[in-house]
Amino acid sequence: MLAQPAEAAARALVGQVLVRRGRRPLRVRIVETEAYLGEADPAAHAFRGRTPRTEPIWGPPGTLYVYFVYGMHHCLNLSADREGVPGCVLIRAGEPLDGSGLPPLSCRGPGRLCRRLRLTTRHSGRHLFEPRAPLTLREGTAPPRIAVSRRVGIRRAAERRLRFFDPESLAVSAGPRLLV
Repeated sequence: MLAQPAEAAARALVGQVLVRRGRRPLRVRIVETEAYLGEADPAAHAFRGRTPRTEPIWGPPGTLYVYFVYGMHHCLNLSADREGVPGCVLIRAGEPLDGSGLPPLSCRGPGRLCRRLRLTTRHSGRHLFEPRAPLTLREGTAPPRIAVSRRVGIRRAAERRLRFFDPESLAVSAGPRLLV
């Protein structure tokens, strides 16, 4: 699913399930994603080239790239395409599953999602499918319809419609809801 260009991977991830491993596992259905197209995308962290911080973006598909933004939020990206190609998918929002006891909107937005999944920059560079990964990906069910709009909160390449979401989910973060 992640071994394809970031735009296709971002669409395919809507409806799939992230699982936080550990003593208190948590399953979260992905309801909103954004694609970042690497060095050709002015809004992508890879646009200015490879750095120690952005190195995970060039990793094999499924590598976690977690960064800290605005001095208060962590954001989760998953590398896509193939190793050496810097495409990635920002996971913007999810819905907690299986009686987690969490409020339905507690994973709305990338900062809240990372908080609930207990992800920080120390997880950056880990891989979803390594044996002791803090997070893994399980097959879910795609919604009947996937909506597409411009990405949220960016200025460069803002016109690109690379945000994918479940239009029926209340957990989708704020932003334009242009349907396709």
